[in-house]
Amino acid sequence: MSAKPETVERVDIGRGYKVMIITSFVVNIILIAVLVILGLQLFILKGGLAPLKPTIAQLTSTIEGLQNATIRAQIPLNEQLPIKLDVPVSQETIVRVTRDVPLSVPANITLPGVGFLQAQVDLNLPEGLELPVFLNMTIPLESSVPVSLTVPVSIPLKDTELGPQFQSLGELVQPLADLVNGEN
Repeated sequence: MSAKPETVERVDIGRGYKVMIITSFVVNIILIAVLVILGLQLFILKGGLAPLKPTIAQLTSTIEGLQNATIRAQIPLNEQLPIKLDVPVSQETIVRVTRDVPLSVPANITLPGVGFLQAQVDLNLPEGLELPVFLNMTIPLESSVPVSLTVPVSIPLKDTELGPQFQSLGELVQPLADLVNGEN
């Protein structure tokens, strides 16, 4: 058997398809040219940013310093501190009579061999007499105490409302720092 050579059939592409194919090639060539030009511009821009490297490094360092900063202060406190409480007292003490105290009390007197006598006894406790007394009571206390002191304060800035703001600022500056330092 003899092999017949295959014949290739020629297919004509329509004019519209030819225009689309040629347009696609032209657009691709233009896009490649634009990307090359942008790449060169970026390279030139990156080289142009080199003088900014120390400034951006200082900016980055300052932001890191602010993120790690601590507010330290001495706050003077001069106030009246109100006190309102009930103090329980249960103890024996000695009290001194501050003026003469007249006493008139009924008394039962036993007379040996005679019997009982009911009488009224009038006494006078003299001023200055010391008497033992057991106190069992609650004393209400309402007053104020002057407070005067200096309070040291140490607040890490990252723990305040400014902390997230400085972190956000650092995240905004970092891409610029990476670009200048050649890390991207």
